Amino acid sequence: MDHAEKKYHALIAEQVFMGGAADVEAMVLNEGIEVVVDLREEATEGAYPADHVKWVKVPLDDNTKENEAELFKQAIDEVVGAYNAGKKVAFHCGGGKGRTGTVAAGTLLELGLASTIEDAELKAKHIRSIINIKPIQKELLNKIF
Repeated sequence: MDHAEKKYHALIAEQVFMGGAADVEAMVLNEGIEVVVDLREEATEGAYPADHVKWVKVPLDDNTKENEAELFKQAIDEVVGAYNAGKKVAFHCGGGKGRTGTVAAGTLLELGLASTIEDAELKAKHIRSIINIKPIQKELLNKIF
């Protein structure tokens, strides 16, 4: 039974979810999320702190900087690592568009579910239409992949 309205999306059915900060509570309650990867540099605590949920903060600036490729790679690795460990994982930024979209595309690439950055972006947008990967974020994906 759903406890809260679903404004988030499953990147990988039943296991990997994405949204904005306001969606974290619903993801935890509805999906049984075990790991939350918070992409907000501006965050001082988890969007929905819960004892049974591991909060991982990867401090990505909303105005992406050229030196953030390593941080995006860290975020992608956190999501993929939790997925490979069989955990239910969610990731989010503020609104679930730019930073979230970039990590979604990177996760699809890392898992071999997309062949190119363009393919990954299209697949991520098909799942979550508000995704908007900025040119600088695409450049960073090119550095990583």
